[in-house]
Amino acid sequence: MKKSILAIGVLALTLASCGGPSQAEFDTAAKTVCDCMAEKSAEEEANPSEFDIDMSDLDYALCALDVVLDVDVTDEKMATAIESTCSDLSEIHAEYVKELEVQ
Repeated sequence: MKKSILAIGVLALTLASCGGPSQAEFDTAAKTVCDCMAEKSAEEEANPSEFDIDMSDLDYALCALDVVLDVDVTDEKMATAIESTCSDLSEIHAEYVKELEVQ
């Protein structure tokens, strides 16, 4: 009995992992990243630093951590979702993906 339950669980997990995330899941992930970046931008404007340092790459990486377990951020669907949700982050996303592929 335990073996058949384990086998069913493994089969269900295998089938679920083969499909991959849908475009709706990528759109949700993109919205999460866009909202996170908007919050970080608002925080930066509210508390300006003496130094003019562009932290957008680091901020994007931190925001991407919020969705990395849900979707593959290097997938082309994520780039498309970012482009349609918040096109101003497209270049930052492309740089982020390029850095991930180098490592």
